[in-house]
Amino acid sequence: MLSTYLKIAYRNLKKNKLLTFINLFGLGLSMSIGMMQMVIMQVDLSYDTFHPHPERTYRITSEYRQNNGNRFRLASTPLPLYNSLLTDTDNIAQVVNIYPACKGNAKTENGKELYLNGAFTEPSFFQVFGFTLAQGNPATALQQPNSLVLSATTAKNFFGAKPAMGKSIDVPGLGLFVVTGVLKDAPGKSHIDFDAYASASSIPTLERKGALPANSADWNSFYSGYTYVLLKNADGSKRLSGQLQAIVQPWNKENKQGQTSFSLQSIKKIRPADDSLYNDIGGGTTWNKLMVGVYIGLIILIAACFNYTNLTIARALTRAKEVGVRKIVGARRYQIFIQYVVESVLQALLALIFAWLLLAIIIRYAPFNDGYEMIPSAWKYNAPYILYTIGFALFTGVLAGVAPAWILSAFKPVRVLKNLVTARIFGKVSLQKSLIVFQYSLSLVAIIFLTTFFRQFAFLQSEDPGFSPNNVAVIPLEGMKRDLVAPRIAMISGVRTVSALSVPFTPHFSGMRSQAWIGPRPKDPITLDNFFTDDAFIPSMDIRLLTGRNFSPRRDTLGEREIILNVRATGALGFARPDDALGKKLSVNDSVSLEIIGVVGDFKYENAGKPINPMAFRNKPEVCKFLYVGTDGTNKRTMTQRMADAGRTLAPTTGLTIDWLDETIAQNDSQRATISLLGYLAFIALGIATLGLLGLVIYAVETRRKETGIRKVIGASSRQLVVMLSGRFIKLLLIAGVIAVPIGYTMSVLFLQNFVHRVGNGLVGAIACFLFLLFIGLITILSQTWRASLANPVDSLRTE
Repeated sequence: MLSTYLKIAYRNLKKNKLLTFINLFGLGLSMSIGMMQMVIMQVDLSYDTFHPHPERTYRITSEYRQNNGNRFRLASTPLPLYNSLLTDTDNIAQVVNIYPACKGNAKTENGKELYLNGAFTEPSFFQVFGFTLAQGNPATALQQPNSLVLSATTAKNFFGAKPAMGKSIDVPGLGLFVVTGVLKDAPGKSHIDFDAYASASSIPTLERKGALPANSADWNSFYSGYTYVLLKNADGSKRLSGQLQAIVQPWNKENKQGQTSFSLQSIKKIRPADDSLYNDIGGGTTWNKLMVGVYIGLIILIAACFNYTNLTIARALTRAKEVGVRKIVGARRYQIFIQYVVESVLQALLALIFAWLLLAIIIRYAPFNDGYEMIPSAWKYNAPYILYTIGFALFTGVLAGVAPAWILSAFKPVRVLKNLVTARIFGKVSLQKSLIVFQYSLSLVAIIFLTTFFRQFAFLQSEDPGFSPNNVAVIPLEGMKRDLVAPRIAMISGVRTVSALSVPFTPHFSGMRSQAWIGPRPKDPITLDNFFTDDAFIPSMDIRLLTGRNFSPRRDTLGEREIILNVRATGALGFARPDDALGKKLSVNDSVSLEIIGVVGDFKYENAGKPINPMAFRNKPEVCKFLYVGTDGTNKRTMTQRMADAGRTLAPTTGLTIDWLDETIAQNDSQRATISLLGYLAFIALGIATLGLLGLVIYAVETRRKETGIRKVIGASSRQLVVMLSGRFIKLLLIAGVIAVPIGYTMSVLFLQNFVHRVGNGLVGAIACFLFLLFIGLITILSQTWRASLANPVDSLRTE
């Protein structure tokens, strides 16, 4: 029986090549998206699955709550937490710190120089995690100071095929390290992914020399390290949570600005990452981004299945007599049902081959994967994945075929043999009209929403931030005197400006917060983000000064006396115009009264999409910890080398750390890959919608073949037939537009409410989407109706 079903299915597919191609292309396209999401999920859910005791391994995270209600969650912890946890030997089996401070352009004995992204850690690293050594002893490799374990790739890059063991590597500012181990390639992906691991026993000496900041005893060093624990028992997490709060309690008593707490995060839940957890390490995506891709993939798959339903019903018009005759000669409903499902599954399996090819192209060439590695370029098909995709194809085939199989197998023989066109599903609304309106409405709503999604995130990327991050190098002072470093950097050829700031000017750093007011202290003073700077920062960063003046150079030791606000701050203080704030005295935290001398335009110093808060620049260069070096556009590599050369005279042991502001902002901006992916999916959705329209046009033309033939026999011209066939169809598209545009527009408005900075309300965009899709629909309609008008009427009437 199954062989009979397959033969009939194959003959029908071969007979109707156009619709078969449309079905295969649509299903293959949508299945490739589903398979792509399967690969992404497989990759992202495979992180850290190879460690020996995942049920007992935890990372400790930090949470800091300021008194004004602001809350920050960090994946990192202060370094001293490690020593505090070593005392609990009853509950904790091992503790390990990872301190990413062993980095720079390292050099081998033979003079080969490569960038090294390394971290300091303890010998317990190999007992907590599933990393193993190809060379070296895990018990002793990280025991002695200045020991270094290289990853397999790093060892090959430095030494080629030669043995790395015992060789020396000079890490700038930190000294010589001896290679005591080489890692095997990890059996899976991990968020812990460094080029090298240096012995933590090196840290005390390096801190005494000034080569590293004194973070090992600093409880304020929240951004320094990452602490992991291996518990003796899986149920010991509650006890450890209580112990962590006891550890931090004395520090909280002394802190007047806020409270700190520590939490446990199972290593099994580190990836996909939590969007609210800052300062994380390693690759991988977040849960929100992963689920957005899954949902959109499902929508596209369902749309393709719906297209298949329409095309199958359209094709059923030419098979109406076949169905009727089969029922008259004794075929049961379930047999006809199975026949249609088998045809659907067969097409899905054929589409799977096309989907495999498309997926390979996506992995290799898709722009959203380039540079972001959402799908690793080294990923290859494997037996389990092929089995999963075959199962996915069977599921897709059943999903696509069950609806038309159920509908068509339910028709009575007399009704089928008479005319399928008269089938009605909603009273006086015919099946044909309902399918056209519903399919077009669904496609249009999806395209309007995806277009708004894409426009919004593209807007966030392209919106003027209010300052110029290009050609600006950032140099952490790391304890060096600004007055000594800045003049030396300013002498470098190609340097245009040198200014200073108290914090990194990148996402997640909003400056120190304070309360401020004019006159008597109100019940609810405003909260300011404070950036301490000098007189050169505002002009060097091209921040617009709307009114007033810039800071004067500080040549006294009397302390700060002036402040510059943004427009948002003046509004929060109750001033109708920025000019009205000039000359007023601003009280800050009951500790200082400052004169407002200027107002700058609002600019974005946090992540795109976040609201701009009231902020202030304060003239206090002595507390600045970062230099911002504006260059004249000379090649970044050249400028980095020039500044590094100057750094050898300023800091012989440590050198200078040099980052470029635009690159740092881009690295922190994790939305680019998502935007690119959504643009790709929007294009796919448009393609599938067009396929659906083509199928529905074929449906409409097929149902009126006899009418077209009769009209042509009695004298109708081809132009009249095209107008007749297209006019009724266009009316249905307009009805669908009237239904879909308000729905798509409403969804877009609700989505845009989540953003402070957003594109326009989207009504024009929604109408533009409708007109664009209508244009595509008209081309599709006219191509089929013109073909029908040229058909020989004998072909459609000879059986009458």
